[in-house]
This record gives sequence, structure tokens and C-alpha cells, in this order.
Amino acid sequence: MLMKHFNVSSHDQVWDSLHIDTRLVGANHHHPHIRKEGEISYDFWGIGAKPQVYSGGTYSEYCHHPLAGMTCMSEIENYDWPTPGELSFDSIRKARTAAPDKAIIAHISHAGYFKATHMRGMEQFMMDLAADPDVAGTIIRKVNDYMFPAIERLCREAGDSFDIFYIADDFCTTNGPLISPDMFREYIQPYLKRYADIVHKYGKKLLLHTCGSTRKLLPDIIDAGVDLMEPVQTSAEGMAVEGLKRDFGGRMSFYGGIDLITVLSTGTPEDVRLEVLKNFQVLGRHGGYIVGPGHTYIQPDCPLENILAMYETAYHECAY
Repeated sequence: MLMKHFNVSSHDQVWDSLHIDTRLVGANHHHPHIRKEGEISYDFWGIGAKPQVYSGGTYSEYCHHPLAGMTCMSEIENYDWPTPGELSFDSIRKARTAAPDKAIIAHISHAGYFKATHMRGMEQFMMDLAADPDVAGTIIRKVNDYMFPAIERLCREAGDSFDIFYIADDFCTTNGPLISPDMFREYIQPYLKRYADIVHKYGKKLLLHTCGSTRKLLPDIIDAGVDLMEPVQTSAEGMAVEGLKRDFGGRMSFYGGIDLITVLSTGTPEDVRLEVLKNFQVLGRHGGYIVGPGHTYIQPDCPLENILAMYETAYHECAY
């Protein structure tokens, strides 16, 4: 829809037309797990996904969790885990060359908790956390046995090609965290801190994606060293922008915040304009705000004129 509107043929041309000055770029992965069998595509972790058709098009739905049937620790330990040596960063280097004036946001994979839910299956992994914490801890550790040296390699070998490191770790619902603060501090905060320590050592920023109501966990997320949080789902419990800026604005920057459910998808262009102006006035006061949708991916039911209103308002009316 956007390519047709702007009469362009690439995503980069769309981003430029919307005045977007960041580029999210993934690293290149090489592992025998990566394959396609029928309609199922497997990634380098061995997780399988298949296309799911819905009214707006298709999306990939996880259908194979490689650790789901494992019942003992040795099976998990001996799984064919990916290794950081299988990574290459050509795509990130190319992005810097192609867009030297943009902020390049580098991505490798999801974080420990999020990836564990994909490897094990969400329901089983949540049961592991409650009833078999040794299994849960082992899966998170094995994920991070890959992630820690992978991030180190990225920073060391391609540090001149990116500005921000992106990690996704969805551990909240609209009403609050999926796990207790104590469990967060035990299983998640330590590895977030290590991610932050690595990227900060090389002068980079850490951007954390986590949807929903993160309010109760924000002090611990900030203490871990996270610099920016995205997508800032303002319709979730406790996520009003005034409170976020008041309580955390001096310690964290916010990326997103234009609510997809109540504004972008169902409001008018003027509603979107006013929401953008409000976010800049509140979250953007004294800096610390990047405009964007309150969900990482704008959905197909969002009207074209509302998408344009969000970016045009930010570009033309909200310059610092």
C-alpha cells in the first residue's frame, strides 16, 4: 500500500518517503537447521513456522518447537545448538554503506526468555519456570551461550557499521508481566545486564523490544542498563506517557508510543496528529523520544492516511 502510494519499489524508498532515519538490519545466519520442508520453514535454532492466512494477508505462525518433547537435561544440553561462528555481518555492513546518514540498528536474535518460549513452546516453558526451574534455567543459559559471544563478535567485527543493538524479549501482557518481579530478577535481568555491558563497552546503545505493561519491571530493566524501550504500548496498564516520563524519563529513552489499537487503526488523521504532538510534548520534553507505532508492526487495517499523518506530523511539526 505504501509502495503504491509513493510509487516506489523498495522498503528503503518507503522509509525515506516517510522521513524514517533508522534502519533495522539483521545479521546473516548459516546453520543446517535452516531449511524448508513443505510449507514449514525452519530457522537456525530449528524452530519451524508456517504461513497462516487471515483477512489482511499472511503471517508466520510457529508450529514446531524443537525442545518440546524433551524430558531430561541431557537431551537439552546435547541439542544441536547454533554457534556464533556461523554468523556473518555482511548485511549490516551493506546497510551502513547504503545509508551512512541513518542510525543502523543491528539485530541477531531474540533474547533468552523469548527464545526459550519458542524453543520449548510457551505453555511448556511457563510450566518449566514454575515446576522445573532447572530445565527453564538451562534453556535460557544455552540460548545465551550463543547470544553473549555473538553480540561480542558483532561489536568487535562490525562495530563501525551500527549504532544501536536491538533485542526482543516479550515477557508482559496488556495487564502486567507474565512472571513475577523476583523471577524476572533471577532469570532475565542478569543476561540483559550482560547484553548492555557488552554493547556499552563498544560505545553502542541497547534497545529492548517488549510489548505490553512493563511498568512494574521498568526499574529492573533500567538497572540492567537498557537505554531505549520499544514499542511503548500506551494503552496497556500503567503505560500512560505522563507517568513514564515523570518516573523514568531521566534514565531511559522511549521509542514508539502512537497507539495502534485506539488511535492509528481506528482514529482519524487529526486524532493521530494530536497523539503525535502529545507524545513529543510529554515523552520528548528535553529529548529522549523516537516517534513510532505502539506495536512494532503496523497492521493492514491501519488506514493509509493515518500512517502518513503520524510521520508527517513528526517530521514537519515536531522538530527539536
